[in-house]
Amino acid sequence: MSTEEQFLTRRVLSMQESQTMRITALANKMKAEGKDIVSLSAGEPDFPTPDFVCQAGIDAIRAGFTRYTANSGIPELKKAIVEKFRRDNGLEFTETEIIVSNGGKQTLANTFLALVQEGDEVIVPAPYWVSFPEMVRLAGAEPVIVGT
Repeated sequence: MSTEEQFLTRRVLSMQESQTMRITALANKMKAEGKDIVSLSAGEPDFPTPDFVCQAGIDAIRAGFTRYTANSGIPELKKAIVEKFRRDNGLEFTETEIIVSNGGKQTLANTFLALVQEGDEVIVPAPYWVSFPEMVRLAGAEPVIVGT
């Protein structure tokens, strides 16, 4: 029995390799070999983080924004999101309808784990991000790919 098999669940061991990470590793290997590569795999830009973004992070740390926030996001950010949707998109929301997350994929994974029962079928509209079917399987359901 391998170390992985000893410590990981069957659910995790049954997961397919991330194709995004596989392609990213291949692109990085080719770059290391001196090839001129533009990687369109993991969505990482080929330029450094802009100085104003770095400075905003430093300023936030110095101002003491280093603690956990409310699960759904800080009120000031939620208010700004409500305003953005109203101003730019003509959409009306309240702050209680807004949840700030670290990304769409994590939010989908959490949603699947919270709402999907073992054996359910989940419609995955195609085209889709390569990890979506695997996230459905991890929740114990079966993805049903539907062309759009």
